[in-house]
Amino acid sequence: MAKAKRQAGGPALLLCALLLGIVTLVTGALPARADRLDEIRARGTLVVGVKTDYEPFGFRDASGETVGFDVDVARGLADSLGVGLKLVPVTSANRLQKLTGGEVDAVVATLGDTIDRRRIVRMIEPGYYGGGASVMVPQQSPIRTWTDLRNRSLCAVQGALWNRLIATRLNGHIEAFGSVRDAELALRDGACEGWLYDEAALQHRVESGEWPGYRLLTPDFVSPWAIAVAGDGRLATAFEDQVAAWLRDGHLKALEAKWKLPPSAYLVEAGALWSARDASGDYVCRRGADGSWPLACRELNLIEAQQVVGLAGLALALRDRLGLDVTPFYDPYHRAGLLHGLLTTLALAASVLVGSLAVGAGGAFLLARRLPLATPLLYGVLAVMRMTPPLLQLYLVFFGIGGLVAVHGLTLSAFWTAVAVLSFYSGAANAAVLAEAWETIAPGSAHRMKRVLRLAHPAVMGSCINIVKATAMASAIAVPELVHASAAIAADYGNGAVMMNILLAVYVLIVLAVAHLFTLVERRMLSR
Repeated sequence: MAKAKRQAGGPALLLCALLLGIVTLVTGALPARADRLDEIRARGTLVVGVKTDYEPFGFRDASGETVGFDVDVARGLADSLGVGLKLVPVTSANRLQKLTGGEVDAVVATLGDTIDRRRIVRMIEPGYYGGGASVMVPQQSPIRTWTDLRNRSLCAVQGALWNRLIATRLNGHIEAFGSVRDAELALRDGACEGWLYDEAALQHRVESGEWPGYRLLTPDFVSPWAIAVAGDGRLATAFEDQVAAWLRDGHLKALEAKWKLPPSAYLVEAGALWSARDASGDYVCRRGADGSWPLACRELNLIEAQQVVGLAGLALALRDRLGLDVTPFYDPYHRAGLLHGLLTTLALAASVLVGSLAVGAGGAFLLARRLPLATPLLYGVLAVMRMTPPLLQLYLVFFGIGGLVAVHGLTLSAFWTAVAVLSFYSGAANAAVLAEAWETIAPGSAHRMKRVLRLAHPAVMGSCINIVKATAMASAIAVPELVHASAAIAADYGNGAVMMNILLAVYVLIVLAVAHLFTLVERRMLSR
């Protein structure tokens, strides 16, 4: 089995090894990332990324101010450095990108500590909080335990730690939306069987009374939450010492009580561990001569992430030296997701092309009939469809109409919703162009239909090319196409620039293919 796997991935691994080897040979060792502590103190402000959609950890209050548990932690960090605080809104999908891109100095945004994330950024030890995952389901749902999630469809938020765990360990089907609001709407509309998210956030929603008729699974997959900075240095050390002090003096437990959070098992255990003293009265968890914490005080299952060797290590060298992060392509989970996204994008493009041409032809035929009442009405409908942004149409149909039909036990397919909306949007423009061309060519003219198609060809081609590019909007309703898959990789690895360039290249190739197809049709059928 292992041999088969090596053979299956041989060409790709060989190519990547070659590229990384060349980079390693021709690129001299560059200086390590600069410590940002001096820069922060010179600036007089600590810039921290926090969430604004995750009550009570980070959210906007009635006055519009960003508040919450994480905001108080960020403010405490700034105070410990003797500087002011600037908050930058982040989401689960972009928090690592903003950190690695230098937009923020630190991230305090319910970030679970994992091996993969330690390979990208510096996770502060110890963690400042801890939590697990849960699933919100309707009371009548047959889902009672975590094993019941196998092959079930779950709403989620892009970039959340739990998405990958459930997909790989329980074979759950994750419908990852770009925001908490969209995941909530999808659950209410019956687009999925449950909502997978952080237990604390889901518990807060249930206790708020806004979700009657729903219940939570027992939390699982508990992990520490960590503050993240870009790299090693004095800033990381200062933050680690501060979090350790907070665990010892009960500051974090006080914040937990302030924001009315249920007692965290992590804070109880970590507080006891970091407050423990040895026979001489010194803290057990204190820095050694080399400046590191004792192994007994660290998350042993995460330490191995500090030493990355082999091909993955070369990939990290490429990232550090050139800023080109190709690590996701060695991750089977994301590699499969990227391939599936590409195939979904191609299926979307083909379906929308056929749909927009069919709608255009049908609409033009009806307009040409000049029916007394139907024609003016059809013109009005086409005008509304052309003038309404396709993204808004996607939301109106998927969440609006989807919510209405959900009451009757029906669920709209996100894929076919996107195909229908985009087909009608582009088809409306095609219908108007074809109808105008039909009116331009005099009745009785020789080869009238061919002349009509030749006249309308440039405009129809442009409309179809634009709608193929617009298939990227389908990611807004969690269609797992290329943009959706790329966003998931960027959320986990913080390599937004790399993934966006890959997206650009793929879409350029798709657009060129569509343009070539229309050119062939014009040369072989319409020019005769």
